[in-house]
Amino acid sequence: MVTFKCNIKCRHCGLSCSPDETDWMTLDEMVQLTRQADELGCINVVLTGGEPSLMKHEELLTYFRFVKKETKIGLTRIVTNGHWAKSYDRSYNILKEWKEAGLDELNVSCGEYHQEFVPIDNVIHAFKAADDLKYLTVLLAGEFIKSEQATITPYDFERKLGRRIIQTTELSPFVHRFVGFNCNSVMNVGRGSDNIIPDQIPVMPYERIKSNCDHLINSLAFQPDGKVDACCGVMVRNHPILSFGNWREETIAQLLQQFHDDLIINWIRYLGVKDMKKWLQRKDPCIVFKNEYINSCDICNDILCNERCLKLLHKHGIERRDDIILQKAMKEATIFNLNYKYA
Repeated sequence: MVTFKCNIKCRHCGLSCSPDETDWMTLDEMVQLTRQADELGCINVVLTGGEPSLMKHEELLTYFRFVKKETKIGLTRIVTNGHWAKSYDRSYNILKEWKEAGLDELNVSCGEYHQEFVPIDNVIHAFKAADDLKYLTVLLAGEFIKSEQATITPYDFERKLGRRIIQTTELSPFVHRFVGFNCNSVMNVGRGSDNIIPDQIPVMPYERIKSNCDHLINSLAFQPDGKVDACCGVMVRNHPILSFGNWREETIAQLLQQFHDDLIINWIRYLGVKDMKKWLQRKDPCIVFKNEYINSCDICNDILCNERCLKLLHKHGIERRDDIILQKAMKEATIFNLNYKYA
């Protein structure tokens, strides 16, 4: 997260980014973090924020070139709202320069609240240009409210584009290149907690929500103020329990060790938030949880925002240690055996 500064101030922003933010990573800090990540076997680096395209133009190109030429990291991605894509030609020229410098993947954030500031045409310009330039990934990352209340729906992007956009849920595991749409619900966290009412939010049947989170520890988020988060979710700025240390003061290896040693993070990763919620309800039946959820992040947020839950986890969570260790050992052993088998 190179900055929390953004050119827009979306009503739903879980990270509460805005034009008023001032924290930035320097180019040198980005390079040093990436060198460490490379040494630890990182396979993908993602620039996000805030709005990472607000970086100085030459510094952004310098960073892309560095990753491509001086590391073994295979993929570089940027997540942007597409404010710069004011025409197809402008989009093509910018994206061509980024691609030649080393950028592989483009994610364009869009949806109900982004398009209050950025015209939908900008999103389409960026999508078309990146597709024509053969970016490995061209993804529209949409965040929507219930269609009956929405002013922007996924169909609006397809209509503007003039063709259907494949959903990530339809993605074959064998494709080398992906051009499509990832449709998510808005979440009422961060600034969204003040602006989004539950009735606007599409929810998922509880049985279909995945419990354990594979992103934890695997997808670290480095904030511009120095914090490091165990995941890249939209609520990380609001939950210190997911954050450890300061990347300006400790190495990534040291921070990773802290994450791997943490009971709650390992519980979420290996047993899952549903298991944690069930355990908490047994411990204290008076705890009030929501009746419906959007996804596993929503369940995680419901638990971590509850002081009674946190007190129970810290006081009695050690009871689940053996099950966590067993599940972790089984999963890591399976991964090891698969790697050994196909080596």
